[in-house]
Amino acid sequence: MKDSLDIVLCGLLRVALGVTQEFPFSLTEAEWQSLFALAKQQTVLGVALSALSRLPAESRPPRILSIRLSGFVETLRGVNCQMNEEAARYTRLFAELGFRSVILKGQANARLYPDPFSRQAGDIDIWIPGGYDKVERLMLDMGFISESNDAFKVSHHISFRNEKGVEIEVHHRPAEVLLRDAEFQRVLLAESENSVLVSEGFCVPSIRFALLMQLEHLYYHFRHEGVGLRHFMDYYVLLMHSTEADREFMRRCIGRFGLRHACVGIMWVLGEVFALPREQMICAPDKERGKRLYKIVMEGGNFGRAKRNARGKRPVLKRWLGNRLQNLSWFTFDPLNTILGELQYWKATLSLMPERIRRRKVAL
Repeated sequence: MKDSLDIVLCGLLRVALGVTQEFPFSLTEAEWQSLFALAKQQTVLGVALSALSRLPAESRPPRILSIRLSGFVETLRGVNCQMNEEAARYTRLFAELGFRSVILKGQANARLYPDPFSRQAGDIDIWIPGGYDKVERLMLDMGFISESNDAFKVSHHISFRNEKGVEIEVHHRPAEVLLRDAEFQRVLLAESENSVLVSEGFCVPSIRFALLMQLEHLYYHFRHEGVGLRHFMDYYVLLMHSTEADREFMRRCIGRFGLRHACVGIMWVLGEVFALPREQMICAPDKERGKRLYKIVMEGGNFGRAKRNARGKRPVLKRWLGNRLQNLSWFTFDPLNTILGELQYWKATLSLMPERIRRRKVAL
């Protein structure tokens, strides 16, 4: 195999998503195993496997390998069914108490895939409008959490693991930008009125809401943790379901909310990896920024876990310094948001310091 493994994986994903029927690669059994290992690292194995039935017989992996992986496919289908059921259950629970909720990202995105059960599920993200205090009080009253946690105040969500082992993230705000955040929240809140109850039993946001919220989500994880192909694939699927009016809405938003630099890089990656048509893009792609984002994706894996696991073994001070330097390394990519991000970090850290000292949980 002359092509690099990531190029082959991108080709297989294009087949799975119906972008093309061509898969011009010939792989040995060992190369197929390496390819599936990379797909697993990027949490796109389920989608990659869904492409196999579309390949001509001579291009498929050895039969014994396919049979071995068929168990994963069935397990993934069961997990997605359970996640849909849990998302519907929590939607009903909150509705019975008078709270409107919207399922974000994962299970909402999965519905848009050619095979909705092929997307690898993570946790359930559910947004309840109303702000932090309202959501925290609800979580305490329902017994989902036992006490207030200052860490919740600097994140977007309050998380817990339910009795079935499913991780639930209840968002008190769907996303946050560094520029004009109050206006950003108003735009998302207004667009949330266009959410719809779907046949799976939960509410999903409009395509406009999902495009805006998930663009910020992608950029946040680039700067702070890393992000995998699954998140790009989600964004590709959203754009393929968008209208020209949706994309025009996004063109107005990316400049207002400081997301243009991220958007031009993401458009380049989507064009290279999934052959996203130019007319489906929000803006013109930027090759230099896009290449940097793609490198981060392939080096770090899903949520940058490959790199984070290595960093996690370092002493606390060295790890903290590494995180600060990593954030500052984005200066040439997006100077203004890099500076604002550091200011926001120190503001949040210092504001919580008295409470953390009182609890003897001082941390940077």
